Amino acid sequence: MGDMTHEDDLKSSTVVAELVRRGKVARRKDLLVSGCTDWGVSVAERNGLIRRIGRGYVALPDADPLDVRLARHQARRTCFSKAEQLGLWIITAPEAPHVAAAHGRPVPGCVVHRVRGPQSLMDILRQCVQCGTEAEALVVLESAVVLKKCTIPQLRAAFTGRTGAKGRTIIEMLDPQSMSIVETLARYYLRQQGYNVQSQFYVKGVGHLDLLIEGLLGLETDGERYHNTPSGWADDLMRNNLLVMEGRKCLRVSAQMVLHRPDILCDWVRQALATISSETK
Repeated sequence: MGDMTHEDDLKSSTVVAELVRRGKVARRKDLLVSGCTDWGVSVAERNGLIRRIGRGYVALPDADPLDVRLARHQARRTCFSKAEQLGLWIITAPEAPHVAAAHGRPVPGCVVHRVRGPQSLMDILRQCVQCGTEAEALVVLESAVVLKKCTIPQLRAAFTGRTGAKGRTIIEMLDPQSMSIVETLARYYLRQQGYNVQSQFYVKGVGHLDLLIEGLLGLETDGERYHNTPSGWADDLMRNNLLVMEGRKCLRVSAQMVLHRPDILCDWVRQALATISSETK
């Protein structure tokens, strides 16, 4: 590694930081558009901080092998594959990576989107809406808002005209109070059945229920990461007991049920509401 001046070090650090922000692989031209200098990129490459991996592409040494392979095909992640990399919620990862390529030619094992130029977050979200089901697109857009990647007004501005109709429909379904993909999907599936569903309903002395259905039935969606711990288990017991004392009926369902068997979720809710109705007659 050659000796670097203080100025070289600063420029190289800027290049490395921008590469990290872009997922550790990027087109050289996109780095320049983002404010990096051609000199800074060259210095970083000369000193081993980055490496050239394909025509017009550079990467950090620890870049994901998939991103490196794509770059060698003049392609990069897009759509749900990029959304997942950005930390947005997706129901299941695509079996074949979705990739953007200006050339539009096949990339082995991938779904190719013909895309020219840099991709903004809104470009990625539009692709998810075009490619996915309503539920798949909803969780991506809602997570972008919940995780503060964008705002609802910004989404509205991105989905205009005739081509934005599907996106506008999904935007009307968004709830910035959602705490997880599981909560978002449970709300979606239940509203599709015609139920009135409130998110994060506050019960005095208990806290917030994930969902309240028809103003009568609470729903808690339990993921293994938190609820299968000693503290999570103790908290669940306390909340369950407090709900009973408050006279609140509440179903607890697993994240796996919501994600993969929403039909069972909806059937349980139907039966529980029928029981509540029969008790109040």
